[in-house]
Amino acid sequence: MKKFAALVVATAVVSAAPAWAEDDDGSPQFTFGASTSFVYDGNSPNGGTAAFNALTYANQEPRDETFNIDLMQIGVSGQRGNASYKAAVDFGDLAALADNSSDSDVSLQEAWVAYDREHVGLTAGRFGTPIGYEVLEPWGNRHVSRSWGWQAQPINHDGLIGRGNADTIDVSIGVVNSFTVASNPVGVNDTNDDKGIIGSFSAAPSDALNFHFAGYVENDGAENQMVNAIVSGLLPFGEQYDLSYGVEGNWRKTKPGGGSNDFWNFTGYFGANYGPTGLDLRVDYTDDDGIVTPISTELWSLTLTGSWALVDSVDFRVEYRHDDAEDSVFGDGSGSDDTINTVQVQLVWNPEL
Repeated sequence: MKKFAALVVATAVVSAAPAWAEDDDGSPQFTFGASTSFVYDGNSPNGGTAAFNALTYANQEPRDETFNIDLMQIGVSGQRGNASYKAAVDFGDLAALADNSSDSDVSLQEAWVAYDREHVGLTAGRFGTPIGYEVLEPWGNRHVSRSWGWQAQPINHDGLIGRGNADTIDVSIGVVNSFTVASNPVGVNDTNDDKGIIGSFSAAPSDALNFHFAGYVENDGAENQMVNAIVSGLLPFGEQYDLSYGVEGNWRKTKPGGGSNDFWNFTGYFGANYGPTGLDLRVDYTDDDGIVTPISTELWSLTLTGSWALVDSVDFRVEYRHDDAEDSVFGDGSGSDDTINTVQVQLVWNPEL
């Protein structure tokens, strides 16, 4: 569990930056992860509200009271000298969020090659975004569901990104096709010739204090912009007990059809581990003009997750989540409810191969 907690704290800093290449025999390294869940929505959604309620579910599919294969991922990576590569293929309900394929059950989430020299590097292909504290992979998060801030963030990009590092500081800047790979309609990756600029700055003076800033801008017809800021850390208390925290702010702006929509989100993450047992709290506030929500509204969310390491690399989780909106966006299809309560259980497996 301690290793898992440290991974989550570091996620925002390293998600888009492949490891600096070192001498290696070139043998490929394989990775595997899998997650399955069951979700119960106390609002028993149906009709049009089910799709929006589903954003609070582990698998993001509009199906209540179901067993789900959230995600299964197979990856391969390797390096020889200054060159490195990685590819990751996804299967399951979450796969459609990471690819522009017409097959919603299978996706190519990452496929990049990189070249590094001293303190600089360059990556080309499909790589993870530097924006955000949470990730697509369930085993990379401390909660079963994801924050509203994550709903407005990209997951991956097709393009070219350069990196630099010095001591505890990392910077990156690159050019990408669009805000993220999965486009609407599915199957279209780059809808126009306009490109986006993405960049990040990270500093880690200690394990207890990390700073991360990232942003995206694309001034095409829709003018998509986003800024993300994170402060996080891991606080050890002896060999068995540790605390982790993260505070995240998100701002996104779009201008579809000449209009203007803004998205504001602030999320706090707080976790404690005692041996194989973990307890995590997430508090989430969002003010959205309709970028994620079906109508302009304000949202409050509280999520409590307990986890247990059953055996090495296998975690069992139970989560309770309460969401409250100022407007009628949740419910049973009647539009009369503006709160939602979900209970979910999840099993994640992420072995070291």
